[in-house]
Amino acid sequence: MTGAQVALFGFGYPVSIAVLTRFVPVVRERRLPWLALHHVGVAAVIAAWATRREGVPVALNSTWLIASSAWYVLGRKS
Repeated sequence: MTGAQVALFGFGYPVSIAVLTRFVPVVRERRLPWLALHHVGVAAVIAAWATRREGVPVALNSTWLIASSAWYVLGRKS
C-alpha cells in the first residue's frame, strides 16, 4: 500500500464513519456542512480503492455516496 493510499484511507474512513454514526440527525436537521464532510471522506475512500484497482469497493462506496445524497435531498425539509 502506498503512502497516498494510507493517507486517503486514514482520513476517509474515520471522517465518513464519524458522520455516518449521526447520519439521521444530519438529514433531519439539514446539516449540509456535515454531509459535505461525509462526502469528502467517502470520496477519499473511493479514490484510495480506485488507486488499488479494486472495483467492488469502489462500486459499493460510490453507490453509498449517491444513496446518501438522495437520502439527504429527499429527507425532511425545514
